[in-house]
Amino acid sequence: MPLYTAPTIGKAFLLSSMLFVGCHFTVTNIKTPVFSENADTIRTTLNKMVSCENINLNGKVTSTDGKINSTLEINITNGKNIPSDQDQMITLGKSIGTEVKKALKDKNEYDTYQVLFITEQVSGGTTQKTWTGKIFKSEEL
Repeated sequence: MPLYTAPTIGKAFLLSSMLFVGCHFTVTNIKTPVFSENADTIRTTLNKMVSCENINLNGKVTSTDGKINSTLEINITNGKNIPSDQDQMITLGKSIGTEVKKALKDKNEYDTYQVLFITEQVSGGTTQKTWTGKIFKSEEL
């Protein structure tokens, strides 16, 4: 009697095919933003909108199963007077995203803009971060 019969091999193939189809492959790469203005001008404009300890701009391109999305992440660290009201916070985030988009050399460089308001606390060598924010589609800004 053979060790593997045709129906067993067929079932194994079907099962492995189903597992493979259920997987998603994601690749993320850095995409450095290119600005038409210098960094000091951008920083000054943003600091007029929100006073904070630090502003980081991180671009990335994510490919998931062949679908490509580019995102510019705008991190506002320890901002002062960030509205606690959700609608006001979203309005501020949208304004910040709009200003950053205006400063880009290619206004169509990113599909989405993620504005995050990060609270960072350091205590005894431990850093604790919490954040809130919103993702805006490029056409919203």
